[in-house]
Amino acid sequence: MQRTNAIALQAALALFFCTPLAQAASEGLPIKILAYDAVYDLHHNGTYTGTIHEVVVPLSHYGVQKYGQAQKRFSAKMEHVSVADAYTLSPLGKRYPVSEKKIFTRTLPVAQNAPKFSDAKTTTVVFPHVAVGDELVADWKIDFLKPYFPDAISLSHAVPYFLQADNVHIIVHAPTAMALHWAGSDGYVVTHTVANGVQTITATLHQPIAQPIQINAVDFHQVSPTFILSTFPNWQAVGDAYWKYAEPAEAVTPEIKALADKITEGKTGEATVQALYDWTVHHIRWVGIETGLSGYKPYPAATTLSQRYGDCKAAAALLVALLHAKDITAQPVLLGAGNDFEWQNVASLQQINHVIVHVPAYHLYLDATSGYAPAGTIPLPDANHPVIFVGAHSEIARTPGDAPEASGMTAMETVSITKDGSLKAQETLHLTGYGAWFWKDLLARIPMSEYGALLHHVMAQAGLMTQSVHLKTSPAHTLSDPFILQSTWETAPGVPLTAASRIHLHYGLNTASLRNLTARLTSATVHYPVFMPYGHARRSSTLDLPKDYVWAAKDADHQVKNSAGVFDEKIHLLAPHKLEVTSSMHLDHMVYSPEAYPDFYKLVSEAMALEQEGFAVRATS
Repeated sequence: MQRTNAIALQAALALFFCTPLAQAASEGLPIKILAYDAVYDLHHNGTYTGTIHEVVVPLSHYGVQKYGQAQKRFSAKMEHVSVADAYTLSPLGKRYPVSEKKIFTRTLPVAQNAPKFSDAKTTTVVFPHVAVGDELVADWKIDFLKPYFPDAISLSHAVPYFLQADNVHIIVHAPTAMALHWAGSDGYVVTHTVANGVQTITATLHQPIAQPIQINAVDFHQVSPTFILSTFPNWQAVGDAYWKYAEPAEAVTPEIKALADKITEGKTGEATVQALYDWTVHHIRWVGIETGLSGYKPYPAATTLSQRYGDCKAAAALLVALLHAKDITAQPVLLGAGNDFEWQNVASLQQINHVIVHVPAYHLYLDATSGYAPAGTIPLPDANHPVIFVGAHSEIARTPGDAPEASGMTAMETVSITKDGSLKAQETLHLTGYGAWFWKDLLARIPMSEYGALLHHVMAQAGLMTQSVHLKTSPAHTLSDPFILQSTWETAPGVPLTAASRIHLHYGLNTASLRNLTARLTSATVHYPVFMPYGHARRSSTLDLPKDYVWAAKDADHQVKNSAGVFDEKIHLLAPHKLEVTSSMHLDHMVYSPEAYPDFYKLVSEAMALEQEGFAVRATS
């Protein structure tokens, strides 16, 4: 199961730093799907054969660069993928065949770096003479030789809502005795017929008009046209199938028992859980992207302990075994990590991509591959997700993380304003929850020597041009909570103070600022659910004026409140030259439906308007 750290980081950066839209969006649609025709023949034992004819048309320079190659990733031990034909067809009808020498099958780097762990390969077709408007045609043949779970089949095909798809046609043939479950959403038309002992399910989609990309939307899989076919009657059945692999993998060996005793010596209760979790996070290297059976079957805990690397399943199995060694009940939990917050109507393996651990005695969720989340803190990709508690009789639940308490930031700063308009500040941020996880994950990827450049970048996003910066943090590798950031900075001279000056609050290192929230308010209404990982934030700013200037502001309390959350602002004059401004924002949810979004838009807009009023300055001489 593929971990989604990259996806989570991209989403977090888009929220906190307001990254620009991708090149594809600036150029318009990168491609359109002219045709996608797939035929699958299923067998009782969970194997199948399939043929896929796909035609893609690049619509921009980006589309040419990005999609001038077609790829299929597969497991070398479980399936065989071949290319029957491939060519480029120009608008004038000239055909440029792809030679066999331009079809490459390679082992993925993850398989090379983790021997005996992954057999992932990819076949790549490199099209010749590709230009905007050409048709890139590829005919694939797939032989799926071994099912992930005995006699089980799961197929899923999603067409992103922001792509044009002229014709999508999927046909599935299976014996009538096979118990199949299927569904089509958001435009898919599905039919079912039976003849001569064969049942045929046909799914057809025509999406001639692409929808605009909604940058604050949940993952496109949740809201795009999707066809799913599966032998699993429900999501609990997926958990039951996984349990048959997980239970033996979690066996407690003498080595695991001895290690658990050593790690937890002198500890009891929840401290025991914390110690075992910390050890697993720090000693088991994460390796992922498994397309074969290892994508759904965990390696034995003893093997993971010996090789000291594994994916989320392997790390979870080892952590469960360590907990069991100390007689602590724990179980694996299946979920689809990322920005997809709802199960599809039909249970499919394709929506499961991650495994964490649940310790019911302490109501703890433990993500052993998160890297930087303290025990019980939900990393952002895992928060507020439907999950499967795996066992002999699996159950459906949901992880916490939707409430404001899931992530927090408390900021304190002092800012000295000089006559030439420059600022000198000291700032401290205390971060908890997935906000702390995000910052740890970000800073761990950056050398400490580059912290200053990072702070300068953040300040520039806030509209401040710094000429002196310094950033100090808690150790990113520790699993303590909260995570503390301390910064000192000085800006270049700005607009000199006058008797008519009006000072506006800056945002400094505050990644949970109203400015960043406002940047993601694309319109007053939305078509798809909105993803806003925020939680709660409180900021206290003390602003000092130079000699000969005083504040003209008065003490005041303001509040904006509705079904989306609450914003408070308190203004207090500590001395004629010293002003304290305290503000707090609590968002009640992580995901807002299109119906609930208008209140969210109103809350943030009115709060931003309050902050933009600024504070008047008066000269004393």
